[in-house]
Amino acid sequence: MTLTLIKRLAAGAALVALAAGGALADTKVHLNSQPNEAGYPMWLADHLGYFGDNGLEVETTYFPNGGTALASGVSGDWQAGWTGGPPAISGWDKFKLISFGTMQKESRNIKLIMRKDAMEGMTPGEALAKVRIGTVPNSTWSQVLFACADHFGVAHGDLEIVPLDPPVTRQSLRNGEVGAGTTAASADFDIVNDKDTFEVVCDGEVAGTSVIAPWIITNRFWTDDPEAAAKFVDAAYRANEYIRANPDKAVDLALQYYEDTGIEGDKETAAYAFSLRDFQTLDEAIADMESGATIDALIAGAEVLVAAGAYDEVPDLKSMQPVALDVLMAAKALRK
Repeated sequence: MTLTLIKRLAAGAALVALAAGGALADTKVHLNSQPNEAGYPMWLADHLGYFGDNGLEVETTYFPNGGTALASGVSGDWQAGWTGGPPAISGWDKFKLISFGTMQKESRNIKLIMRKDAMEGMTPGEALAKVRIGTVPNSTWSQVLFACADHFGVAHGDLEIVPLDPPVTRQSLRNGEVGAGTTAASADFDIVNDKDTFEVVCDGEVAGTSVIAPWIITNRFWTDDPEAAAKFVDAAYRANEYIRANPDKAVDLALQYYEDTGIEGDKETAAYAFSLRDFQTLDEAIADMESGATIDALIAGAEVLVAAGAYDEVPDLKSMQPVALDVLMAAKALRK
């Protein structure tokens, strides 16, 4: 990896080390991710050497969901990564975890799927009030579920929710243990394409809820080493920008990501997954943070969860905006 000066190292000591032919070590950063296509940009930033170019040596831990990752981050196990909207909301409210910008927009990606035999003779709304529904509590998945319930006019209290991780939700849909469940690409590829058995009855876009997955850094990382934090942000968005500029190459490289993270998939499923995700550039992230669009999306997600009883009130997310902008602009300054 390319060597770089570490912030807060005394200039004199650095000059002495360089004069003596000494090498300065890369800054080690522990990252959090999840084994799905949303985690691909961070893997790609490492694979293409973007972290190394910025003098960062990264180690990534893959968690089953954002809630599990949040608890680990509070303990100091990682400094940066990404998460879904609801864990990001809880993270800022409880621990001042900084969601500094949107990594991806995925309102079309998070879906509510129902078994057709569970809907027989009923509308989706009628069936939703009668069947068992698999979803991840306090998550983007449940945000979409509650928004879809609102869309169909179903009271949240009438939902029979079974708390399940995504793989168990999909398996339970397949074997009929639940009549409905929330899913996302690419793991739901076979379910979405089995149109004789299943129907996509709603998604975030249909329900009118903005679904984002933000990049995150811990407050301690930003306070203790803002230079390294800014370099993480720059490299992460460079990976997003590579995906946008090179969609075919991104699909090809996804096969290596699948192998490294144990995801079952091929080019067809990778293309399907990327078609439902809008990976954001650094400039887009800055524009959305400046306009308030990112904060508004998080607030909208929080309002859905408040209505569902998951939160008592919407946290003060607007107070995060100036901090997030400082982080983004620090990364932007590295590109000048």
